[in-house]
Amino acid sequence: MRSAIIGSNGFLGKAIATALRADGHQTLGIDRHPVDPGSSVFDTHVTCDIRDREGLVAALQGVDEVYHVAAFLGTSELEDDLRGAIDTNVLGSLNVFEAALRNGARKVFFASKPSVWLNTYTITKHSAEQIARHFARYYPLEIVIMRYLNIYGPGQKLYPVRKILPVFAAQALRNRPIQVFGDGQQTVDMMFVRDAARITVDLMRVGTAPDPMDCGTGVAMSVLDVAKAVNEYFGSSAGVALIPMRKGETPGTHLVADVRALRTLLPDMSFTPWPAGLAESLAWYAALPSHHIDAALAFHGLCTRHSQAWN
Repeated sequence: MRSAIIGSNGFLGKAIATALRADGHQTLGIDRHPVDPGSSVFDTHVTCDIRDREGLVAALQGVDEVYHVAAFLGTSELEDDLRGAIDTNVLGSLNVFEAALRNGARKVFFASKPSVWLNTYTITKHSAEQIARHFARYYPLEIVIMRYLNIYGPGQKLYPVRKILPVFAAQALRNRPIQVFGDGQQTVDMMFVRDAARITVDLMRVGTAPDPMDCGTGVAMSVLDVAKAVNEYFGSSAGVALIPMRKGETPGTHLVADVRALRTLLPDMSFTPWPAGLAESLAWYAALPSHHIDAALAFHGLCTRHSQAWN
């Protein structure tokens, strides 16, 4: 089977490609940036932006299935660029569905997210999700939708988008207080990236997946607990600093996956234990060249920001 991964240079895209290669699939990577030098997870790679519909049509020739994990990412990062997010996340996704249909692909996977915040990223991903469901109703194309929770793991970028584990790791590595938004009692559902990729590929093998499903471990933990675990791993004594919620997020959010529907289709799915996944991930950040950590801290403005610290 020939599988295309759109957003192939991204964190999840590479993990999905690795899972597909392990299953013996031919992998076509599609990304707006050229493939990373030395990458071995793609049989072929095409440079194409999902905003280019005709380019996608040409790129997807001969493809059996499509994994669409490309997006204009961010929380506060996107709040002043609604039009750009719509162009990529909404219209770009429609381009993917149309290009897959025109090439006779049998299935498309669409990566979505829980709709718990009223922000630009959530609005555009939810809109694209509804377009996918509407599109699949009228055209002979099955579109499988999963709403990922908090994916983490080795290889997740430190910037430009502020993600929980990379930024926490960078602060702890420099013995700085880990900045936590709000009171830190809001919860996350931390899912290891290889588990997310494996579940994604396995779900595409299921005969039908008619409704969007949560994808996570089903175990909630507070953001404060994540920060404390990172500090403990690195032996950082700087503690935690509580800062105001960033633009685009709602205080007191309880995020955790409802995995009942997913487990009905994939009863044997399993998850990497949090301590093991955390240790592998943090070891990866610790091994990065020092200037990568310093550049990330500078990019996020974490060298000058001050707030109340809790040890």
